[in-house]
Amino acid sequence: MKDLHHCELLTRRQLTPRMVRLTLGGPSLTGLTPRPAQDIEVLLTDATGAPIKRRYTIRHARPQSGEWDIDAVIHAGAGPGSAWAATAQIGSRVELVGPRGKLQLRPAEGHLFIGDEASSPAIAALAEALPDDQVAAAVVETQSEADRLPLAADHVRWIERGPAAAGDPALLLAAVDQELREARFEQVYILAEAHTTGALRELVHAAGVAPDRVFAKGYWTAGRSSSSVLGGRRERG
Repeated sequence: MKDLHHCELLTRRQLTPRMVRLTLGGPSLTGLTPRPAQDIEVLLTDATGAPIKRRYTIRHARPQSGEWDIDAVIHAGAGPGSAWAATAQIGSRVELVGPRGKLQLRPAEGHLFIGDEASSPAIAALAEALPDDQVAAAVVETQSEADRLPLAADHVRWIERGPAAAGDPALLLAAVDQELREARFEQVYILAEAHTTGALRELVHAAGVAPDRVFAKGYWTAGRSSSSVLGGRRERG
């Protein structure tokens, strides 16, 4: 398989009550420098032993030592991806494919990043990679304040859904609409639940952002099997 890497879980660190950082290392990662927010496919098996894939953003890469960090949301009952992230032991073997992904930062006076817990690692990586002279704002939905991660953006609008189910677009739509009324953005990146991503794309287009200046990607899909919810991104297609 192209770009297949045989790695080891080197360290794990709890970032929030529901997110863990896993550091993966292997000789074949040495010298590889992924673009910001590229991802990997971790090769796993489901409860029946059938092969499955789960996708995670590469949060940091250290080419000299052959190490990649991935941040994974731990969601109760969320299937094999979340179960793996919650239980994988240091020293265990991990097979992965990558780096993957077409997302690239484009020069712009103003960038807007939109997402939730599942995409916050990607948003953080993208914001950190921007030149100092380019302004970045973000709108991020989380379950609670405890789920927030540091973002190197000039302005972050945090919204909390509380006990409501993840995947309802109402909160993000309202917050993004307000953000678009208060500032102008030349480039927008939407990384959210699949149906919410579609609704947000329409809202952003209606606000006057050209379609070719909007990158939109569904990071997970509400209503699918629990394996698709706020953990590793489910392979689509």
